Amino acid sequence: MNNLISAYSTILVIWFGVSGDAIASENCNDISGVHQKILVCIQNEIAKSETQIRNNISSKSIDYGFPDDFYSKQRLAIHEKCMLYINAGGQRGELLMNQCELSMLQGLDIYIQQYIEDVDNS
Repeated sequence: MNNLISAYSTILVIWFGVSGDAIASENCNDISGVHQKILVCIQNEIAKSETQIRNNISSKSIDYGFPDDFYSKQRLAIHEKCMLYINAGGQRGELLMNQCELSMLQGLDIYIQQYIEDVDNS
């Protein structure tokens, strides 16, 4: 059973590494087979993304019209969407949920950067 989980985790990491919703970072792509290590890596990348987004919003909030609760509302919406993956069950669902949150946070970061660029250029 552990070999099956290990093989599945490896396939999952490879799949996310080559998919359009790419995985966290090169460091996460190097981890294979150990569910907890993969999960911790993705969660570390989530924390980095959250910090970057919060910093971008807080430093620009007055000039760009970000409401005080913008990040918390966006983060809650992301979490609620990605919770659907928990229904897949077990380690697979946990990994998919975390990867979903990371991908959505990365998308939010890109959106915020584009918004700031658009406002600057208008």
